[in-house]
Amino acid sequence: MIWRQLEIVVIAAIAASGLVTSLAIHHQAQMKLREKETVLRQQGNQLDKLTDEHQRLSNLLDEPDSSATRVPADDCTAELVRLRAEAETLRKQTNELAKELAEHHRSPPLPYAARANTGGPGGSPYVVSDSNSDEYKEQLYRIGAASPHFGPFNIDARKDAQNLAEAVRKYAREHQGEFPSNFDQATAYFFKEYRPPQTSEFEILYQGSLNDLRNIPDQVVALVRERQPWPTPRGQWGRIYVMANGFVRIVESDDNFQSWEAEHIIPPPSAGQQ
Repeated sequence: MIWRQLEIVVIAAIAASGLVTSLAIHHQAQMKLREKETVLRQQGNQLDKLTDEHQRLSNLLDEPDSSATRVPADDCTAELVRLRAEAETLRKQTNELAKELAEHHRSPPLPYAARANTGGPGGSPYVVSDSNSDEYKEQLYRIGAASPHFGPFNIDARKDAQNLAEAVRKYAREHQGEFPSNFDQATAYFFKEYRPPQTSEFEILYQGSLNDLRNIPDQVVALVRERQPWPTPRGQWGRIYVMANGFVRIVESDDNFQSWEAEHIIPPPSAGQQ
């Protein structure tokens, strides 16, 4: 009997060790992915600056010589050649990194033992939480998807968020890539089969252009956000987000969403960059 009990303990210890190892590997992979996404955003910003500088120098070459302090044409030409080479190198690096990130998101699912934080059946794949429980994530989804959040279960809040995000995306596709500044501009694109969305409950986060996202995986960029967070059963806060690819996320946070938003929100351009 004692040997049998020892055998059970050893087997349980091996299984637990395998689970911990799988989770550690998954955590390291997620950390590397976040680092690459940060590099990608930085490279995109650098590429934009190079493009702006290239345009400025091109304008100098095209302008008539009306100033004694005008930069010599030879200097401008040399600088343009340098900028083109630097921009092309950076563009290749950015494209390769974007492809790598996209391939990561298309990779096969992890084994079940390492899947604790990646979602499970039902609504839990829509949930972002550090909880290891699929049952808890399912509970969080049922709360977050419903409107009101603590009423009878429905998916009205989720449908509202999805409706608004899809309308904003359709608007951008038909307006030279430019997203609307408010939901009223996208009213014509609301789903007719859904109830009228509660626009006052949500806000548009991304104020740029579709063209600015061409080298960034759209599944990592938050497009629409619920205005007011709500308390979760674990004493944290929950909120609905919709990504630029239309995927709904119900995010649970213990730091007022600062960490998650730092990785998924692209701030509007400053006045000097416009």
